[in-house]
Amino acid sequence: MRPGGGQRRPCSRAAAALAALLATGGLAAPAPSVAQGLALPDTLDITGAIRVALSESPVLRISGAQADRAGTDRLAAWGALLPTAGVSAGLNRSGFSRTTFVGEEGLSETLPGTLTSSSQSASQGLSLNWTLLDGGRRFSEISRSTASLRAAQRRYDNQQRDVVLTVRREFLEALRRQELLELTRTQITDRELELEIASRRYEIAAVERTDVLGAETNLLNARIALNAEENQLRAGLRQLVVSMGLPPEAGDGLVLAGDDGMPEGVPDIALIVRTAVTSDPELAALEAERSAAAASLWSARTRYLPRISVSLGWGRGENFGPEDSFWQFDPGDTSHSFGISASWSLFDGFQREQQNAQASAARRQAEEDLRRRRLEIERDVRRYGADIGELAQTLGLLDQAYAISRERLDMEQERYRLGTGSFVELQNAVDAVQRAETSLIQRRYDYLLAWSGLAEYIEGRPGIP
Repeated sequence: MRPGGGQRRPCSRAAAALAALLATGGLAAPAPSVAQGLALPDTLDITGAIRVALSESPVLRISGAQADRAGTDRLAAWGALLPTAGVSAGLNRSGFSRTTFVGEEGLSETLPGTLTSSSQSASQGLSLNWTLLDGGRRFSEISRSTASLRAAQRRYDNQQRDVVLTVRREFLEALRRQELLELTRTQITDRELELEIASRRYEIAAVERTDVLGAETNLLNARIALNAEENQLRAGLRQLVVSMGLPPEAGDGLVLAGDDGMPEGVPDIALIVRTAVTSDPELAALEAERSAAAASLWSARTRYLPRISVSLGWGRGENFGPEDSFWQFDPGDTSHSFGISASWSLFDGFQREQQNAQASAARRQAEEDLRRRRLEIERDVRRYGADIGELAQTLGLLDQAYAISRERLDMEQERYRLGTGSFVELQNAVDAVQRAETSLIQRRYDYLLAWSGLAEYIEGRPGIP
């Protein structure tokens, strides 16, 4: 540590940004699309990172495409209630030539001359088909597709929330590495100053050569730690920008910004649990999937009912001689048709039984998935609440430990300058301060990450932009 320096406290760089996100629901409105490969600003805060992620995240775009596809499925389910219609029109010309024929004896004979002939025809038609009864399957499909669309929309909401939580968590992790890197750089400066002091004292024969060697070793170890911290920060920044939907190289040289501050207060766990079970988007998606599974089961059961269809047809056509014009658009012969058909499958090799069993199993699975999610919500909320309480107490104790180690270091530095203390005692005090600083930074970000995890249930369902 810097001899004679004042007390230095590790600063928090992201807590106020996190507290603001917790207060506002954590979601910023999406910014205009960022082109792939576009360089980020030199300094990025957590709000800007979330804004880019909501615009560029590939997993969020995939989820949106799935929701769009579910919308077309519902449209097709409603369209199945309507009749199908088709029109047709055709012009035809055919001809043939014959030079042989089969005689009465069954032998092929040759004509005295080539026989030729040709004909033309025109036809037009309109057809309508309408299924009157399909065992109620179409109505079941409407219910199923509507529930599936609702599930896809809630999955999109949940994916949007997951993207925000992932970016927030990785931002805090990278910010932790950035602060630890700054601490390591400060330690290198302190080690360089210690080496300078030890060298000067060695020149005047106030200390042994071992003090200089010890200071040089400490400086080398600090530089090794610096290289490791730089690599970890680089990896964390690349992971962050990939989660935002940008290429890994966009994180090179990026600086993360945050403000001082810490979330305060004790979370009301019981209230958060009650709120989460009504607003959690994944829970809403599972409820919609359960409804879809129930509709699919009803659709499978309707396969035991008959099918009744109605068909209507109108057409006209005419045959023409070879001398008439090929382009005939008003043929004179007309025809009309009307039909009703009914069918009822009495036995299909137990395929209906198989489909009913599968649909019933899918519904039971959906119900259990819903119950599992409710249990997970309560488990996670209580775990985060316990972590927040434990880390809050730990941070208070670490603050005291840091203050004690800092005071001890000041005393050892003064003793070393006066020649009453040894270099080993000074290094023990320096190591104690460094451990206290590192632990304080680590636990502070653990505390912020615990609040970030709890924010998943505090914020509820994010709106779809």
